Amino acid sequence: MEFKSIEYQIVQTANPTGWKSTVLIEGKRKNTGSTFRRLSATRLAETAIEKHLKTDARKPPESICSPSVG
Repeated sequence: MEFKSIEYQIVQTANPTGWKSTVLIEGKRKNTGSTFRRLSATRLAETAIEKHLKTDARKPPESICSPSVG
């Protein structure tokens, strides 16, 4: 599935019974947690994506951080 152009997965687990959410950010997998309800797992993933986008927006662009070579 996809939320705000970031892919995530919701998988049903057998033991323990429940749902696991995984977010794929910048080519890396980030497990966001396990819950008993699918909707809760979806919300965990979407919250993790929102948090990532919020912190990513605060980072200054690379050109400002990199010293100029001259």
